[in-house]
Amino acid sequence: MIEIRPAEPGDRAAIVEILHHGWHDGHAHLVPPEVLPLRTLDCIDDIFGASTDTFYVAEDDARVLGFVAINGDELTKLFIARDARGSGVAEKLMLHGERMIAENGFAVARLLCQVGNVPAEKFYARTGWVEDHRRHYPLWMPKGATGRFTAETMCLHKKLT
Repeated sequence: MIEIRPAEPGDRAAIVEILHHGWHDGHAHLVPPEVLPLRTLDCIDDIFGASTDTFYVAEDDARVLGFVAINGDELTKLFIARDARGSGVAEKLMLHGERMIAENGFAVARLLCQVGNVPAEKFYARTGWVEDHRRHYPLWMPKGATGRFTAETMCLHKKLT
């Protein structure tokens, strides 16, 4: 049975691996090639370590299947393990993230989705998220990296009940 719970320090390796695969599967084809060497497991671990988000994991039999992260009124991350995609875990994590945002006092939730990440775009539309606008946002770069890169991003919202 799938359980959703707050992430613990021992979940870090699983979260980083899922984030690494998810980023490469959904985003690598959308960024300049110079960005790809900056998305190693170590760099993804740095992204996780620098995050101020609140993470929740979905697990089954003590195996992390995916995670959702929130920060204020924003659902900042939603990633699912490759072999758990299409299993309904994403919907469960999405609902959990939305509930946590509502419990924190927000009537509207926000999220960002890189334009061209078609599976994510379809998922968000199917789960009631509405596009507000688009703009270019800077991509996270590790310390010491040179260059600045942006990505066209859809800004979406959803009214919470």
